[in-house]
Amino acid sequence: MRTMLSEEPQQATMHRQTRNSDLAQVLLALLFAMTAECGWSQEPEHTSSVAQASQHFDGKWWSATNSEERSGFINGVADCLTWSAHEEGFNATPEQLMDKITRFYKQHPESTDLTVVDVWRKIVGDHALNNGATPQGETWKNPHWYLDGFWWGEAVEVERFGFLEGYLWCMRTYVPAPSEKYSKPVGFYVEKVDTFVMANGSSKANREAVALILRHYRDKDDSTTPK
Repeated sequence: MRTMLSEEPQQATMHRQTRNSDLAQVLLALLFAMTAECGWSQEPEHTSSVAQASQHFDGKWWSATNSEERSGFINGVADCLTWSAHEEGFNATPEQLMDKITRFYKQHPESTDLTVVDVWRKIVGDHALNNGATPQGETWKNPHWYLDGFWWGEAVEVERFGFLEGYLWCMRTYVPAPSEKYSKPVGFYVEKVDTFVMANGSSKANREAVALILRHYRDKDDSTTPK
């Protein structure tokens, strides 16, 4: 009897310690989950519109990006320079241009501070690349060429980002007194155009040029209507 009486308190103590240990593990797990959830729910930092306006898309930027972002950037800059800034000579496709720009920067390391547009001008000055955007052998004469909602839907994410990166930079840099303003980060507009294109699927609404879709999301104090 004495032996049984002496073992019971020990067993009770062990059970309490086990329960306390289990409770501590549960509390730690809950704390970790809450911390992780707070971290994941935070939106990633976006580059401010001021920083975007002053960003220098030069040889350093070019060498640090991949081909998809470069392709989108060239399409975006070309669209803006041709149809908003009304400059001539910027209607080549990325397929016609990217290797030439890469080669220029490699052969002229002293020119790494030149913007992609400056290098484009030099290349066009040497010889005409094209007289109309021609993806896969087709010639496009209509405004904004093939850069519509259907093109957007087929482009990869980084290419879509590159397009608006180039387009919005051009609007802020090369278009005097632009008729529309975009003060939010590039990622904001990518999400808006994504939503528009996905919502319209295969409907004719996606025949609208990306540049015109983008106008729906310009700054609210801008009374300009899409044309």
